[in-house]
Amino acid sequence: MRDKASVLIYSCDSYADIWGPFFTLFFRYWKSPYPVYVTAESEQCMHPEVMTINTDGDSWTERIRAAVEQIPTEYVIGMCEDMFFRRGVRQGIIDKCIAWMDEDESIACFNFEKEYDWILPSRYPHFGRKPSGMHYQYSCQPTLWRRSILEKLLDCKMSAWEWEMSSASAPDECEFLIWNGPASDLVFEYGYHDNQWCGIQKGKWVLRDVGPLFEKEGIRVDFTQRGYV
Repeated sequence: MRDKASVLIYSCDSYADIWGPFFTLFFRYWKSPYPVYVTAESEQCMHPEVMTINTDGDSWTERIRAAVEQIPTEYVIGMCEDMFFRRGVRQGIIDKCIAWMDEDESIACFNFEKEYDWILPSRYPHFGRKPSGMHYQYSCQPTLWRRSILEKLLDCKMSAWEWEMSSASAPDECEFLIWNGPASDLVFEYGYHDNQWCGIQKGKWVLRDVGPLFEKEGIRVDFTQRGYV
């Protein structure tokens, strides 16, 4: 099962300075059984367990789609580089989700965001179904995707924010599932709850969040280089 998925970190050259703290916490809290990739235009990630995929294009979706096309596995766990892990990843839940996707080809993704109150019931424990045509049908927050569907959904020219707000090309026959279990059992805990910014906001450090976190984790960062909120 664990050779069926890869991890793809959505990033770019201008965020390469974040890779150090991100991957420190990533591998501290997740002994990922999957290959790990990060996207950039020309920068190279020097972490020995991370492969860089260099792509170009006029839009975020074009660059990410070009990266997804180079990943050989059936499933892709995608997320951004400004989501700093706080505790161990729930690998057992990911394993269950992959098994469910193997059994049901209509599942487009399992979105591992915090729970919402507007989702519909589903037959999968601790997951609900996103209503068809809603905003945030797609998400840049941690999500297990069926790679073939993700490729199709990225076949456009949009920024990351435009893509998340668009659902026009979502196949009607596909199910988009999202976490509906306790917040304490989130698969990936990266500090985002109740619409509170964590990590990075509009390109700046959220110091009230990462300051105590990095101090606790022994991570040294020059916050003045990027600036902070």
